[in-house]
Amino acid sequence: MTVADPARSLRVITCGEALIAALPDRPVTLDGGEPLRLYLGGAEVNFAVGIRRLGLDARFVGRVGNDTLGSLVLTTLECEDVDVTHVRRNDGVSGLYLREWLADGQRRPLYYRAHSAGSTFGPEDWPSDTNDVDWLHITGITPALSIPCRDAVMAALAWANDHAIPVSFDPNYRHQLWTREEARAVLLPMVAHCQVLLLGTGEGDLLFGTDDPDTIIERATLMNVAVVVVKQGSEGATAQSAGEFWRQQALDVEALDPVGAGDAFDAGFVAGMLGGASLNEAMTLATYCGAKVTERPGEHEGFPRRNELPAGVLPKAWVSDSSALGGN
Repeated sequence: MTVADPARSLRVITCGEALIAALPDRPVTLDGGEPLRLYLGGAEVNFAVGIRRLGLDARFVGRVGNDTLGSLVLTTLECEDVDVTHVRRNDGVSGLYLREWLADGQRRPLYYRAHSAGSTFGPEDWPSDTNDVDWLHITGITPALSIPCRDAVMAALAWANDHAIPVSFDPNYRHQLWTREEARAVLLPMVAHCQVLLLGTGEGDLLFGTDDPDTIIERATLMNVAVVVVKQGSEGATAQSAGEFWRQQALDVEALDPVGAGDAFDAGFVAGMLGGASLNEAMTLATYCGAKVTERPGEHEGFPRRNELPAGVLPKAWVSDSSALGGN
């Protein structure tokens, strides 16, 4: 999937709720009273930062509160050079979640996002000046937050379909936000409106009744999804595009914090495909980005910048034509 005008920087738009994550620096439960550090998080925000670090323009659309956490969201995104022109502020509080770091390495989220400013995001917030957008990325988290958020995502999907803009979709099921039945009823119809589906085996089971990657791909393809990528954690990932299959091994790294790895994978894959990479090159880039994020605490802090990518990860189109990603 390439763009007709490579002379300008390619722009990816995404929408959702930006969160502030508070987590300890070592494996302790929150009742231990240890200090917590604040990070910017949220699946779509992580994706936008990753896209920008790889040299594409990224625009994030949503709402934050008129509070200090909302200011932290905007300041952090602006420092990452993510376009926040269409982020609105209102009197609600910004979303917050605490993340316990358990002794077995697992992270347990505790959400404080009910009635947040982000949950009031609605169709009226979708920008009208989107003629310069080349790609839309959405997740299944935003539709779970509220009816207005659900309507906003559907408005974004309708806009993209009407303007022949490719859509990537990560169902990103969160059981803390809604039941499996509620999620499937909303998310499965959305699959038919996307060109690229990025999901884990658990979400494959949710949507298609199976956790087998090949069967997930077969059933998504029957819904006219052009590119299907099944993320399998330590077992790597499997992808299909135009009849071509690719199985990618996981990268062996010393993982410190797994949160955000899926978002980083998504950003690497979309950046690769939009920048002219082949399927296997996009998978290699996605796997590398997802693995590198786990090496540092936070949500996207470990995401590599384009000039930090090793030669074996760079798609050929990026090496031979710097304009493929706007020359950044």
